[in-house]
Amino acid sequence: MAPLGAPTSFVFRDTPIAELFEMISRHERVNIMLGKGVTGNVAVSLYDMTPRQAIFAIAEAGGYQVLTRENGYMIVNPADGAAAGAPVSANMEVRALKVLYSEPQLVADILSKHVSRGGKVTVLPSRRTLVVEDTPEGMARIVALLREIDTQPQQIMIEAKILEITLDENENFGIEWNKVFSGDGVNRIGTSRLLERTTPGLVFNFVNNNVDVFLNALNNKGRVRTLATPKLLTLENQEATTNIGDKLGYRVTTTINNVTSETIEFLETGVILRVTPSVDADGRIALRVRPEVSSGTLLGGIPSKKTTEVNTQLVADNGQSILIGGLIKATAGQRRIGVPLLGDVPVVGKLFSNNEHSGTSTETIVLITPRIVPTRPGGADVQEIERVQQAEGEIQGAFQGPAKLK
Repeated sequence: MAPLGAPTSFVFRDTPIAELFEMISRHERVNIMLGKGVTGNVAVSLYDMTPRQAIFAIAEAGGYQVLTRENGYMIVNPADGAAAGAPVSANMEVRALKVLYSEPQLVADILSKHVSRGGKVTVLPSRRTLVVEDTPEGMARIVALLREIDTQPQQIMIEAKILEITLDENENFGIEWNKVFSGDGVNRIGTSRLLERTTPGLVFNFVNNNVDVFLNALNNKGRVRTLATPKLLTLENQEATTNIGDKLGYRVTTTINNVTSETIEFLETGVILRVTPSVDADGRIALRVRPEVSSGTLLGGIPSKKTTEVNTQLVADNGQSILIGGLIKATAGQRRIGVPLLGDVPVVGKLFSNNEHSGTSTETIVLITPRIVPTRPGGADVQEIERVQQAEGEIQGAFQGPAKLK
């Protein structure tokens, strides 16, 4: 069909869409046919547009599709155009957009809610690609939204030390950490300093030099045992797990419709640390932390597990160390004491010996340090990596002190 006239400008407020198309049809002497159900009012402000561009703009404003015909234009509902097998409007474009970091189907579900009337999003999961069909304006909106959604996740290095401290008889409720931290320490419970340890419970606070000195002093007395020192590298919002221990296998029998099947399942025990980090806009790191120290046994094919664990959430600055304490475990024992040689004589040996009940209590603490790891080499990122490595060496030296923790 022949091109329409020169660009023009006009503004309409709450005007029936049929009247606008009739006005353009009469003025430009072009055929514009309205399909069934094309009704409603629109508000448009068009500047320096050709009549053809105005037809497409008004149709889009009303939520309709324009079909180009040899003798003019047909305005229809998008569903009617697709059902009739009509070709895609000349004002629509199709692009293949790559999804790099996010789940393609989730991204497609979000973008599908923001395409224009008549637009659609098709997912190619194996290629991590979205095929988007939309108007030029809608396509620009979809591309911009995809850039905001599909961003590269940050990498976080999680350094942890899981230590077991043997408590003495005056520490029934655990270490009095309020005497270790400075008065300016701030905990995650919302008070200015930690409470007195008159009852057992979870304790956590930021690590300072006093903690380093205190742990080294306990280590020199042989009261500290290092259970694990894992380093985990993970992406934000992804769980990182380390397990230093055993997997106890046991049989599970299932019977369905008189058909019996047997599978082997495993009970994980040992020193287990699960951490899920996320980074906010200010660079602070939120952590979901779940440390566990456990042991297990199998008796008659039935698994049994003893565990000391905590599941908590906290927030720290990049490179800031946090101590989690208060995980107290008591073990009971028995020992025999008596006069050498005489205590071992049958029958009469009981007169020269006796059994003494004994027990020990331990407190498990977790020292955790999250750091954001730069993903681009060169420039300021190289300096950041060097700073992280230097800080790592200083922290290790502070905790090891004159003698290494064992």
